[in-house]
Amino acid sequence: MKDETLRSALQDWEKISATQEQYLAYEARAKRIIDEEAAQREAELRVQEAEEKVAEAEQKATKAVQKTEERIARELLSKGSDIEFVAGATGIDKERVIEIKREMQLP
Repeated sequence: MKDETLRSALQDWEKISATQEQYLAYEARAKRIIDEEAAQREAELRVQEAEEKVAEAEQKATKAVQKTEERIARELLSKGSDIEFVAGATGIDKERVIEIKREMQLP
């Protein structure tokens, strides 16, 4: 039923007119439905939390890889490697290698 007031009134009427056994069965069924809905919501929240943790871990991993590549680029540049070689060896784009070289204040 779409009308909540009518639905509530019907449920109240059913409760009043039921025998003790029917009432207990009704209450048990209602509790089971509420518990199932709560369990489903809890599962959805756990999935959402896990997805957020995965996304965060992926970001950290990407950042760690980038830092490692830049550290290697700095090491290669400090040993006199040219920009093209460093870009190819590390996977860093040429413009970023030039920027790293400027940051290091190398000629």
